[in-house]
Amino acid sequence: MIRVNLVKSEKKDIEKRPALSPDKPQEKKKPPLVNLLIALAIVVVGGLAFLQKKSLDSERVLLADARAEKARLQPVVAKLDLLEQQKAFLEKKIGLITTLKARQGGAVRIMEEISRDLPDWVWLTEANLRGPALELKGRALSNIQISDFMRNLEKSGIFDSVVLGASTQRTQGTNAYLEFTVTAGIAAPAVVAGPGAKAPRAK
Repeated sequence: MIRVNLVKSEKKDIEKRPALSPDKPQEKKKPPLVNLLIALAIVVVGGLAFLQKKSLDSERVLLADARAEKARLQPVVAKLDLLEQQKAFLEKKIGLITTLKARQGGAVRIMEEISRDLPDWVWLTEANLRGPALELKGRALSNIQISDFMRNLEKSGIFDSVVLGASTQRTQGTNAYLEFTVTAGIAAPAVVAGPGAKAPRAK
């Protein structure tokens, strides 16, 4: 029968193990560099997120203040728009009145000048303004009187291009007369000159 001495072998294993020195502490493992970089990145990202949130909160406060200011000024803006519309309406009305007064003054001057230029035994029956030209219809006893009337219109300084359109002999009972039509262009000074202004006569 074979016997194995286990006690002796265990003793040898114990003797082979090196004894730990009580004066030399066991070295600790240093953390790897990757972990330090990850931690640093987390800190940086957290700081940036905090700054971004703070900036976003500030922008939200400014936006809320701007909206409140807009709501407060809304009635003022509406009132200003209404005043602008009223101002534009009044300016347009004033411009129209000024234009009508200028035309009225020009028409009065034209009629006064025509009345001064009429020779004796010449009278008008109709006057029509057709754009920049004035059409006059009337009656006279002779062509000489019609010619004098046209000459007076040309010398007035208000009319130019005075042209005889027609001259027709008419008889009413025992009286004979001429019906005539004269067309005269209105010079620019007659339109722009103010009331009371007197146009120069041609010599």
